[in-house]
Formats: sequence, structure tokens, C-alpha cells
Amino acid sequence: MATTARERGDRGRWSLLALVSIAHALGAISVLAVAPLAPLLLEDLQLTRTQVGLFLPAIYLGGVLMSLPAGWLTDRLGARLTLAAGQCLTGAMIALAARARGLPLMLGFLFLAGLGWAVVNPTTGKAILERFPARERGFAMGVKQTGLTVGGIVASLSLPSIALAAGWRHALTVAALASLAAAAAVLAGMRRDGTGTITAGVGRARFSELGRFFTTRSLPVLLASGLALGMTQASVLAYLALYARETLGWTVVAAGALLAIMQAGGTGGRRRPCVIINALIGTLTYLIFASGVSLPAPVAGLVAFVAGAGAFGWVGLYLALAAEVGGHRYAGLLTGVAVSCAWSGVLLGPPFFGFLREATGSYHAPWLALGGLSLGAAVALYSIPPLVKRE
Repeated sequence: MATTARERGDRGRWSLLALVSIAHALGAISVLAVAPLAPLLLEDLQLTRTQVGLFLPAIYLGGVLMSLPAGWLTDRLGARLTLAAGQCLTGAMIALAARARGLPLMLGFLFLAGLGWAVVNPTTGKAILERFPARERGFAMGVKQTGLTVGGIVASLSLPSIALAAGWRHALTVAALASLAAAAAVLAGMRRDGTGTITAGVGRARFSELGRFFTTRSLPVLLASGLALGMTQASVLAYLALYARETLGWTVVAAGALLAIMQAGGTGGRRRPCVIINALIGTLTYLIFASGVSLPAPVAGLVAFVAGAGAFGWVGLYLALAAEVGGHRYAGLLTGVAVSCAWSGVLLGPPFFGFLREATGSYHAPWLALGGLSLGAAVALYSIPPLVKRE
């Protein structure tokens, strides 16, 4: 009963939720900037479509390699310092990528930016788990995860216009400043770790203890589904603007707007059932894109909006499940494992999508492949028992 009273009295948790959501959004502007700028990067750097698909994986490769250490650092150092340091690193490396000459150097800086981006989900997830009671966590994680959506929308609507006016390098530099602003906001607005949380006194997590969570097939299936859905999300993010430009004949700015509409659809609900629903929604919309039907602008916008639910709506719920499986002690570490699996999908998805596009000469096969991945994830998740038992 004492714990419940404490949770009810923690009114500052809503201010924390606003802060971490804003920080997530500002960071997303930086790391997702390459998606709406893809048509300009393709032309200016004289890249193939497969090479365009390397930008997001470069960022998320750093994220995958750092995801487990990021969860460990979060549990050791606390969310505030870890999140601020990660955002600083991301902003600095995106700024350097904007000045890079040549594709290899640019990919290298994007990789380093991903090391900083890796801390966002473990830190924000742990902060929410510590301050919110169980009945509110799914909602809070969903709200926080909309930061990724909002950041993607802002990047998609603003950066193409900036790039057309001043060049894509200036646009990428503006995006980098967003992460630095996030770091400053976290340091100024988030209270020091370990004071007043509902998890004070919980022992520190260890890497060696992870094996206990893999004794049943439920968690491995959740992580594998995160891998598959990560492939679909990254592929849509990397290629929707190019698809709109090349197949629908839209301008760069209009293609960026379509990408923004798609991300606006990425909202979530409650836990595993909604992850399954999102995956099924994604399957349907990818099949529509695969059909090759010429869509009028309003219809294309509507389909893209619905597709956003499939491509983005599952993430917050997926991470909430992973954090709750671990409980307070293992929240950061197990979220890091979940992020590692989902972001591994980001590494695989865009190059695979781009390869199919180059090999077949159309977008039919890659969209079909995304539909198959999304459907497979939905079926797999439906087949397992509940991961977290609730009263």
C-alpha cells in the first residue's frame, strides 16, 4: 500500500514524461534526417539505390553494437547522465557527417552517431519504469515513443525545404543541433538519478544474469519479432520518399510530406495485442504498395498514414513488454537487448529492400517481402503465452 501511495504522489512523473518525449523527438530529428534527404543525397553524391539504403543502417549499426553496453550504463550511471552524453555524441557526429566528403567517411560518422543514439531507449524506458506504476507504463511508453514519430515528422516536413534552399549539408547541420538541444534539456530538466524513485534499493543488473530470461520461448519470439518489424520499419523509412518520387512522380518536398504523414500514423495502444494489430496493418498497406496501383495524392496519404501504424506503432509497446519482463532491476539491460534485436532489423531491412529493387527493377518484390515479414511477426506473437502476468 505504501508503494501505491508513493506512486500516486509522484506528480512530477508527467513532467518527466514530457521531458523524455521531447528529448526523444529532438534526437530523432538528427538520426532520421537522412530519410527525407535521400532523393537529394542520391543525386548529389551519385549513389545507387542500394547505397542510399546504407545511411540508416550505418546509424543503427552503432546502435546495435552499443545497445547492450547502453543498457548496462543506464543501470550503472543513471538515465540523466547517460542520456545527455548520448545526445551530445549523436549531435556532434551528425554535424561532422554533414561536412564529410565521400560516402565512406559519411557512413563512419553516422555509425558513431548511432553509438550515442543507442542510449535513448534504455534511458527513457528506465526513467518511465522507475516513476510510473504498472497500470500507466504502457501509456507512458507509448507517449514517449511518439517522440520518434514527432521527430521524424519535423525532419520530413522541414529538412527538404532547407536543403533545397541552402543545400543538404546545411539541413543536416540543423538536424544535428536538435540532439545538442536535447542534451541541454535533459541536464537542466531531469532530476539526479536515484532520488525519489519507486525502485530505490533495487540491486544492479549483471550481463551474466540474462540467461534466466531465455528459459521459455516467449521472450525469444518477442525479440525475433522485433527483428522482423525493425526490418520493415527501416525499409519504409529509407525508401518511401524515393518510392513517391520515382513511382508516384512527386516532388522532393511532397515526398517528404508523404513520409511525415506515414510517421504520423505511428501511434500505439496496449502491449502485445496492439503489436500484433500493428503488424497486420503493416502487412495490408505493404501489399497495397506492392500492387503498383497508381494512387491519387489523397489516397496515397491515407495509405501512408495507416502504414505508419504498422511501421512505427509497435515500438513503444515492444519496449514496454521487454522492460516489464525484466522488472525494475533489469529494465535497462533487457530494454537494451530488445533494442539490439529491433535495430539489427534496421541493419538488414534497407539493404535488402534496395537489393530487391535493383534486382527486379520495380518496387513490387520489396513491398511483398515487407508484407511477409510483418505477417510472420504477427503470427509468431499470437502463438506465444503472455510475457507478463498482470493481476
